[in-house]
Amino acid sequence: MIKRIAWTLVPLISAGLLAFAPFLYLELTRRARKDRGLLAGSIAAVIIEVVMLVLVGNDTVEGIPDFLGGVYITVLAVVAAIVTWIEMRPGKEAAALPGSAYL
Repeated sequence: MIKRIAWTLVPLISAGLLAFAPFLYLELTRRARKDRGLLAGSIAAVIIEVVMLVLVGNDTVEGIPDFLGGVYITVLAVVAAIVTWIEMRPGKEAAALPGSAYL
């Protein structure tokens, strides 16, 4: 349960920048197709976040793009935390391949 809570807090504490980390852990431990999809989606979302931060950070006027960037960051962090909480529920690790290395 502590591992589940810790991995769920990673996207929230990092403001979404480490949203891919729990899914990388799941991919390394379970090696399922679903986990690869979650990892790829979260990496794409983090790349979009970084690009958005770079583009919005260059202007000196605050406005709608800054607001939408903040909303995107918040939604990314919350959604990644919720999906992590769901995917790390007890019993899901039984699907791991025998001999997989657990981090």
